[in-house]
Amino acid sequence: MILTSLKTRVKTYGFGLHILFVVFLLMVVLSPTSSVHAAGDGDSNVAAAEINANPEGAVARLSDSEVRRLLLERLTQEEARPESSFNPAMTAWRLQKQFGIIQKKMGEILAAAPELPGTFPRALAKLNQDRGNGGLGQFVIVFLVSLAIGGLVEFLLRRQLRDQFGAIAARSPTDMFGRMRALGFLFTLDGVLVVSFLMAAVISYFTLSQGDGWFRTTFVFYMGAVFMIRLIMIGSAAFLSPANTHLRVPVFTDDDVSLLRKAIMTTVVLGAFGFFTCALFGTLGISGDVHTLFLIIVGTIITTGLMATVMCGHGALTRDLMVNEATGDGIAGFIARAWPWLFAVLIAVIWIGVVVSAFLDRTPLYGAALFTIGLLFVAPSILAALEREAGRRIDSGEEVWAAVLRATRIGLGVLVLVFLAVAWRLDFTGLGGDGLGGQVSNALFQIAVTLLLTYICWQAARIWIDRRIAEEDAAFADQGIDISEMEIGGTGLSRIRTLLPLIKRSIQIVLSAIAFIIVLSALGVDIGPVLAGAGVVGLAIGFGSQALVRDIVSGIFFLVDDAFRLGEYVDVGEVKGSVEKISIRSFQLRHHLGAVNTIPFGEIKTISNYSRDWAIMKLPFRISFGTDINKVRKVIKQVGLDLLEHPDVGEDFIQPFKSQGVLEVDDYGLIVRAKFMCKPGRQFLIRRYAFMGVQQAFAENGIEFARPEIMVRTDDDDDDDDAREKKVEAGAAAISAMKSKGAAETKDPNSA
Repeated sequence: MILTSLKTRVKTYGFGLHILFVVFLLMVVLSPTSSVHAAGDGDSNVAAAEINANPEGAVARLSDSEVRRLLLERLTQEEARPESSFNPAMTAWRLQKQFGIIQKKMGEILAAAPELPGTFPRALAKLNQDRGNGGLGQFVIVFLVSLAIGGLVEFLLRRQLRDQFGAIAARSPTDMFGRMRALGFLFTLDGVLVVSFLMAAVISYFTLSQGDGWFRTTFVFYMGAVFMIRLIMIGSAAFLSPANTHLRVPVFTDDDVSLLRKAIMTTVVLGAFGFFTCALFGTLGISGDVHTLFLIIVGTIITTGLMATVMCGHGALTRDLMVNEATGDGIAGFIARAWPWLFAVLIAVIWIGVVVSAFLDRTPLYGAALFTIGLLFVAPSILAALEREAGRRIDSGEEVWAAVLRATRIGLGVLVLVFLAVAWRLDFTGLGGDGLGGQVSNALFQIAVTLLLTYICWQAARIWIDRRIAEEDAAFADQGIDISEMEIGGTGLSRIRTLLPLIKRSIQIVLSAIAFIIVLSALGVDIGPVLAGAGVVGLAIGFGSQALVRDIVSGIFFLVDDAFRLGEYVDVGEVKGSVEKISIRSFQLRHHLGAVNTIPFGEIKTISNYSRDWAIMKLPFRISFGTDINKVRKVIKQVGLDLLEHPDVGEDFIQPFKSQGVLEVDDYGLIVRAKFMCKPGRQFLIRRYAFMGVQQAFAENGIEFARPEIMVRTDDDDDDDDAREKKVEAGAAAISAMKSKGAAETKDPNSA
C-alpha cells in the first residue's frame, strides 16, 4: 500500500520524485525476489513455447499450477485484446461505465470538502513536528533572506552586464530574424542572471538553515515555484518586449503588452504557488480525495485566469494574427477573429480532460496541459510573424527567402504537433499507436510532413522556373526587339521559354496528386480502390472524350516538334496570329487586328510559321518605258547600301536591299522588283524606309514612276456629243477597274 501511494504521488508530482521512484523500482527489480519472479516468467514462456511446438507432449509434462498459470495468462490476453470491429452497443456500454465511474468519484471528492480546511493545520503540524510552533516563522525569515541575497547577487551581476544589455537593446534590425536574434541574446543573459539568483538563494538557505528535512523540502518546492515564475517573466519579456518596442515580434501595442503581461504574471504566480503547495501537501502525507479536491480548486482558478487573460486580450491576439489588410476578407481573417475565443474554450476543455482523467484514476498530465496552453499562446503569433516576414521578402524581390520562411512556417507547425504528441504521450512514430490518440497523432504527423515536403519541392521548382523565365525574357529584351513593332511574323521566344510554363503547371498537378494520395493514406483510406476507380474513370473519359485526348496528344507532338513558340506568328489555315498562350489542349492566337482566337490542337492540320529564321520582302516599282534599267538597278543598290547603315534597321538585314530586274511589262510601263531578307517581324518596318529611300533616290536621279493613263481618242469629224460622252464614260470605267485591280493586288500584306 505504501508503494502504491508513493507511485501515485510520484506520477502526480515533480520530476525529482520521478527519479526517486525509478531508482526504487530498479532496486526492487534487482532484488532476489524479483529474480525469482523473472525466472518464473521465463519458465512460463518456455512452457508456452513447448505447448506451441508439441501440444500433447508438453501438456502431459505440465503440473497443475503451471496449467492454471498458463490458462490465466491466456484469459488475461483475450480480455485485454481490443475489439476487432466497431460495436456501437459495446461502445455505449463502455461510455456508460466510464460515466458511472466519474460520477462516483466526483461524489467522493466533493464529499471531502468539509475536510479541506483541516489540511493546512495538518500540513503545518507535519512541518513543525521537529521544531515546535516557531519553526515556520524561522523558515519564512530564512527563506526571505535567501531570496534577498539571491536578488542582490543578480543585481550586482546585472550591473556588470549593463553594457551588454544596452548594446543588444540598441540594435535596430529590419528583419524578423535580426529581432529574434537580439531577443534571444537578451533572454540568454537574463537566464544566466536567473540561474545565478537561484544558486545564490539555494546556497544561502542551506548555509543559514539548521533545519530538518521537511523544511528543506518545503524550500525546494517553493524555490521551484519562484524559479518557474522568473523563467516565465524573462520569457514573456523576450516575447512581448515591453522595454524594447523596436525588437517586438508580435504586432502588439504597448497597452496590449501591459495588459497581457499583468494578466499572465498574475495567473502564473497563483498557479505556481498553488500547484507547488498541492505537491508539498502530497509529500507531507495529505492525500486522497481531499488532496484531489484541493488540486482541482487550484487548477480551476488558474484555468479561469488564463481564460480571462485570453478573452481580455482577444483584440491584440486578433490583430497579431491579421498578417495584412487583405487577411480580414477571407478565411484567414475569420480564423484570426475566432481564434481567441476558440483558444479560451480549448483551455477549459483541456482542464476538464485533466480532471476527468483524475476521476478515472489515471495519471493527470498537468504538465502537458500547461505546456499545451503556453505553446498555443506563442506558436500562432510566431507563425503570423513568419508570414509577415515572407510577404516583406516577396515585396523586396527575395523569393528564395520568402519560400524558406514559409517552409519554416510549415516545419514549425509540424514541430508543434510533435511537441504536443510528446507532451500527451501519444505515439506519433507509428511503432505502436494502436489507440485512438496514437492513430490521430500519427495521421496528423504524416499529413504535416507530407505537406511540408510537397511545399518545399513545389517552391524549389517554382522559383527555378520563374528565374529561368525571367532570364529568357531579359535575354529577349536585350536584343532590342520591340514586339509592338513586329506586326506580323515577329521573332518568338525561345523553346525553353515556351515549355517552362507548361512544365510548371505539370509539376504542380503531379505534386498535388501525390500529396492528396498520401494524405488519404494517412487518414486511413485504402488508396488501392481509389487508384483503381481513378483508372476506370480515366478510361471512361478516354473513350467518351476522344476529341479531348486527341487535342492533348496532338499538342504534345506539336511542342515536341517545335512547331511554334510563344510570340511567333503562325497561320493554321482559317486563323492566323501571334501565339499568345499555350495550354494543355489548345493555344490562343492574337490576330494583328486585335482578335484572340483559341484553336484546339486536334483541329490543326498544317501550321505556317512566319517567325522562323528569316523573312523575305519583295517590293514592285512601276517605271515608264523609256527608263534606263541599269540606272534603276544602281540606284536601288545604293538605296540598299544606305539602309545597311541606317541606325534603326541596319542590323536587321540578312541580305541587302537590291534589284531583281524587270519582272513584267504591262500596259502602263515596266515593273521592276526589288527584295531584301531580314529578321522575322522587321520586314514591314524596313519596307517603310525602303519605299522612302527609293522615292527620294528616283527623284534625285530623274527617274519617274509610271502613271496609269487612259487615252480616249475621238474623231475630229464626230460632232455627236452623246458619242463623246459615252467614250469618256468608258475611259472612266477602265480607270476605275484598274484602280480596283491595284487595290486587290496590295490587299494581302504577305503577298509577293
